Amino acid sequence: MEEALLAAVGIAASPFAVVPAVLLLFAARPGACSAGFAAGWAVGVGAVTASAVVLADVLTLPDAPPSWVSWARVALGVLLVVYGAVKLVRRPGGEPEVPGWMRSLEEATPRSALRFGLLASAPNPKVALLALAGGFSLGADTDGGARELGLVVAFTALATSTAAAPVLAHLALGDRALRSLGRVKDWLVTHLDAVMGSVLVVIGAAVLWKGVGGL
Repeated sequence: MEEALLAAVGIAASPFAVVPAVLLLFAARPGACSAGFAAGWAVGVGAVTASAVVLADVLTLPDAPPSWVSWARVALGVLLVVYGAVKLVRRPGGEPEVPGWMRSLEEATPRSALRFGLLASAPNPKVALLALAGGFSLGADTDGGARELGLVVAFTALATSTAAAPVLAHLALGDRALRSLGRVKDWLVTHLDAVMGSVLVVIGAAVLWKGVGGL
């Protein structure tokens, strides 16, 4: 269960959750666009997490070898660590180039922001790997039913908290929130690979340790 919490925090710490939500506050319809992105992000993360929970439930049926769960954790942990290490090693030097998807958000609509939230979460390997790790942990460590559903909802809510935070800050403070949120966005853009690489390595190590311990 600990790796599920770490995975949710890792997803929440992802620049792909925070940066678009902040950038969309500078769109023509800031509140609706940023909220649409947060909704799409939540649906994408929730779908991947729920799929991993179902997979874990199947693997841990009474007639299934218990070692499958541990081996799956080992494989997922190794994948996370290697992917994170590659992100850290291949960090570009100098001034980071602004990706095209960031520039495209300037003309976003609520519908396109919702679609972008879906595409930035479920198909994004950095986010999907963490959601898979969290969902697999939840499914392997619980008995199913309503409690499992509640844990998936809680996991998704925590993983979406940073995507929703700019929306809430803007609702509460209006344009006064934009300056502080802009500084957060600039820092995350500058350190995007370092943040994601570190998060993937730490969570991957935790998942790997749990898997090795179960063998």
